[in-house]
Amino acid sequence: MSKTILRAEGVSKSFGGTLALDNAELELRSGEVHALVGANGAGKSTLIKIITGAYSKDEGHIYLEDKEINVKSTFEARELGISAVYQEFSLINTLSVAENIYLGKLISKKHGPVEKIQWQEIIENAKKILDMLESDISPNTIVGSLSVAQKQLVEIAKALSNDIKVLIMDEPSASLSDNDIENMFKLIKGLKEKGIGIVYVSHRLEELPIIADRISVYRDGKYIKTLNIDEAPKKVIIENMVGPGMVETKRTPCSTSEVLMEVQNFSSGKKFKNISFQLHKGEVLGIAGLAGAGRTELVRAIFGVDSKDSGKICIHGKETVIRNPADAKKAGIGFISEDRKEEGLILNLPLHTNLGMTILDKLKRFIGLDLDKEVQLMDDYISSLKIKCRDSAQKAGNLSGGNQQKVVIAKWLATKPEILIMDEPTRGIDIGSKNQIYDLIDDLAKQGIGIIMISSELPEVLQVSDRIIVLAAGKKTGEIENKELTQDILLDYATRKQAV
Repeated sequence: MSKTILRAEGVSKSFGGTLALDNAELELRSGEVHALVGANGAGKSTLIKIITGAYSKDEGHIYLEDKEINVKSTFEARELGISAVYQEFSLINTLSVAENIYLGKLISKKHGPVEKIQWQEIIENAKKILDMLESDISPNTIVGSLSVAQKQLVEIAKALSNDIKVLIMDEPSASLSDNDIENMFKLIKGLKEKGIGIVYVSHRLEELPIIADRISVYRDGKYIKTLNIDEAPKKVIIENMVGPGMVETKRTPCSTSEVLMEVQNFSSGKKFKNISFQLHKGEVLGIAGLAGAGRTELVRAIFGVDSKDSGKICIHGKETVIRNPADAKKAGIGFISEDRKEEGLILNLPLHTNLGMTILDKLKRFIGLDLDKEVQLMDDYISSLKIKCRDSAQKAGNLSGGNQQKVVIAKWLATKPEILIMDEPTRGIDIGSKNQIYDLIDDLAKQGIGIIMISSELPEVLQVSDRIIVLAAGKKTGEIENKELTQDILLDYATRKQAV
């Protein structure tokens, strides 16, 4: 048995009177991948942020190689050999990839009395790390021009640029393609062989038998138990995460023949070409496809975030010109983007302010805004969507990922949309919260709202959708009723070259 490299005992943490972590524990061995699982708000992220110095603990002890440590900053954690890759990117978009990787530790040499930064060495070292990740990203590329998946790889490269003993990975695969995930798993196995201990947080339970050695389960801020991977089938993990008796429900279709929206011949360079489809009242239309198929690019163009080369939109049979998101919102379209951190929420503002920003026209009074109405609306959504928070004045950044996603949904529900676009609405959230969002989608469809849902998880698309369109390399390769469909059938359409 490998030696214990990191140990946490009796760790507790409260935020404004709310107990986020209660007497939690963790034991990480050298050369082990130790997965942390639990519902959103279970305390996983709080624990790893305490270990890395992002948060201070209220109680408890943390030991690194049997020596007690009290980490006060992420910089101090890195000095001790503890690095983390979080769900939230810590990159600066205006700097290059190499500058981001070596930010705070730029290599320099003295030339007389002057310290000179060794840019060539920095770029070469960054390239070595990116090559190890089997990434073709250039070290000179400006980070702001990268995709979400590419930014995640830069975050991993940044962590690996340190001399690490412990690597903490918080949902590292959430934004990656299958090929990128496979490369990341190869990298993790290489790090294990070097004796590095890896704490791996993921809601993708299907990944764990592939990558994890042991699993620790947390629930409501408490440590529940640790299991060897061969003792932890999915059913056992779920029962420990959310308790027994959770039922996966299949929604009842309630689509009507009334066409809410028709998209005709949408094209934008190489992103997508000649895409047409209809969305009916009360319908959940799934959009499936592999990474790079053009799904997100298509819905962003429909909502007016990105430009298109050609195509038109008709709502209730009438052509509607959408030049920007304000036009889309006016036309009754809501858009829950895939990146809730950068596009969905302002993390340092209260929940009610985040909601109010989407409905300023409804809050206007003769003088100023009706803030009481704003707070009341947010309180109503906290209750109806079961958002775990202290109250509507709590800052969005202090909520777990699943609860942040519910706030994003609340923002757009407050606009009373007829059409709701949901791009990866359950990315990075736990099974319990996913089922709550599936139930919400069902309720919205029953109210007659037309929903377009993109998901990279084929079982999710099959569970939620009435009808599915499939994209491959920017072309529509399939449009299928969701009757007796399987993942294999969807994958077949997703790898076809011929458009329909």
